[in-house]
Amino acid sequence: MSDLATLSAAPTNTNRTDDKLARESAIAIWVLVVSSFTVILNEMMMAVALPRVMGDLGITASTGQWLTTGYMLTMAVVIPATGFLTERLRMRAVFTLAMALFVVGTIIAATAPGFTALLLGRLIQAVGTAIVTPLGFTAIATLVPPSRTGRVMALMTIAIAVAPAFGPAVAGAILSVAGWRWLFIFILPIGASCLVIGNWMIRVPSTSRKARLDLLSVVLSAIGFASFVYGLSSFGEGAGEHAVVSPWTAMFAGVFVIALFVARQLHLQKSDRAHLDMRPFATRTFSLSIFTMVFFITPATGMMTLMPVVLQTSYGLNPFQTGLFMAPGGITIAIISAVVGRFYDRIGARPLMVTGSIIDAAGLAVLSSLSPGTPIWMLLGTYVFIIVGQALLWTPVFAAALGILDKHLLPHGSAITNTVQQLSGAAGIAISFSLVASVSARYVAAGEGAASAMAHGAQLTYLVGSGLVLLALGGSLLLPRKLRIGTTPIAAH
Repeated sequence: MSDLATLSAAPTNTNRTDDKLARESAIAIWVLVVSSFTVILNEMMMAVALPRVMGDLGITASTGQWLTTGYMLTMAVVIPATGFLTERLRMRAVFTLAMALFVVGTIIAATAPGFTALLLGRLIQAVGTAIVTPLGFTAIATLVPPSRTGRVMALMTIAIAVAPAFGPAVAGAILSVAGWRWLFIFILPIGASCLVIGNWMIRVPSTSRKARLDLLSVVLSAIGFASFVYGLSSFGEGAGEHAVVSPWTAMFAGVFVIALFVARQLHLQKSDRAHLDMRPFATRTFSLSIFTMVFFITPATGMMTLMPVVLQTSYGLNPFQTGLFMAPGGITIAIISAVVGRFYDRIGARPLMVTGSIIDAAGLAVLSSLSPGTPIWMLLGTYVFIIVGQALLWTPVFAAALGILDKHLLPHGSAITNTVQQLSGAAGIAISFSLVASVSARYVAAGEGAASAMAHGAQLTYLVGSGLVLLALGGSLLLPRKLRIGTTPIAAH
């Protein structure tokens, strides 16, 4: 907090060659950070409430899972369009649109008389969430001077990494004393406050560009990313047997249409008309950062999603105890990220990402050897150790990817990183739950109890995750020792 407080006292100037940050820029970033934390916290709370929602509304698990799967699908469709929105509209307009949608969706969900209205509210919330987070990364990469990028990027890291850890704890506490509607009632005044304060106080000077919307790109993006995430989610949520379309069919169709989408963008970017510009991948550092991101976030999301289920199924914890178990991870990320941000500004991304990858991979390997007979304190210690490694990766991977890009490519780079994050998260959930289901079935068939069988499945999942993080380590080692950061003045959108 002190970093932005100090910076905000500087004169109004958004030139990246200056070591100061305008007060208006500091306010805009703070509003975006708090808003991002709020919308991601909301996204993660629903998983804990699903059993209560299913009971109250009389729906099956295969129907109820659409409250989370639909959220992911909507975000996957909308995020690629944020680069276009950020170029076409001013920052305050984009933020107001996003938070207004989020608030409307929250009201609909809180007052929903049945499942259809609840799902509609969640989908509208997802549209707002999909816009807010990329906008925050774009604002930081655009407005913050290079010498302080790491420290301020750490604030956004806290928003996107801490919220998932605190989501189960907050949801568990609310559900222990009230019904599931109070999850939305709790989040509503926070979201509404962000909307009002942001619309009132975001006054960053910016210019918009007369970008034309390519409808074919929109259609290809929607079909491709939605199909791919649907396929992954159908595996991950255990809904494959209930799916109208085979998960494999949806996934391969998604890959094919995404390839068409990319080809379309490569053609359009020649005349600077791309819906999602692919030119950031021409920068080696950006490509390596994205590679590292995929193989770090995939196992990280898988572990964070699987852990609460294993704690309740195999270790016998209730939802509130599970939330308390997960909470130290969020606190650890917040503390480590603040320190990492300062070190990033001094030593760059590679040393931090290499160290983080080693710690993360080693921790997951240890976690794969633990069983329900392990003392809970040892399990918690291993979990926090893994979180330390992940905290060393979150800020540098985003800062390295976006800090290298020129002004015109920043919105598109931000949209790409957030799209990759969303797809990697869906893949992580799919891989984790598919492995658990497969291994558990074998152990149950051999006569073992369901709780013990799930623990064996989780062990294999964590071991596979450790191997994936080693690939992230390889990407980190290939990053340059020092990153080139452009000094071109950038107008915020």
